[in-house]
Amino acid sequence: MPVIGKDAMAEEDETTPQPAAGPKSKRKAISRKAVVGQLWRAAKRQIDTHEEHLADLPKGTTASEADAKALAVLARTVRELVAIEEPPATRKDKRSDDPSAADDLRHVAQLRQDLARRLEALVAQDARENPQEADADGDGG
Repeated sequence: MPVIGKDAMAEEDETTPQPAAGPKSKRKAISRKAVVGQLWRAAKRQIDTHEEHLADLPKGTTASEADAKALAVLARTVRELVAIEEPPATRKDKRSDDPSAADDLRHVAQLRQDLARRLEALVAQDARENPQEADADGDGG
């Protein structure tokens, strides 16, 4: 078995045909719209294949975790394709779209306040509907 060293790899590099450098490429330029169209068709084929697979499952059988992951990937792909097709004027800046840590904390605090208000309202409603139980609890209201 021959040992491949630096020299052999360098020799291989010299014999391997390199693509022609320069602005002229033999490939035809593909428009962005055409590429997005191809991606949509590929996504559609994947979705159709996934739907057929799910339809072939025996009745009463649930989809596997792999099926759920595949569906999640397809959903993300479609979401990204929709975002690609959005006109630039309607796109939101990703950085400004994501909440900061401080925004998250304010949101959590607001959720806690809302939950506390709702719990108090439920307790008050229950006390009005069942006055005997409220007195029996001994918490005084």
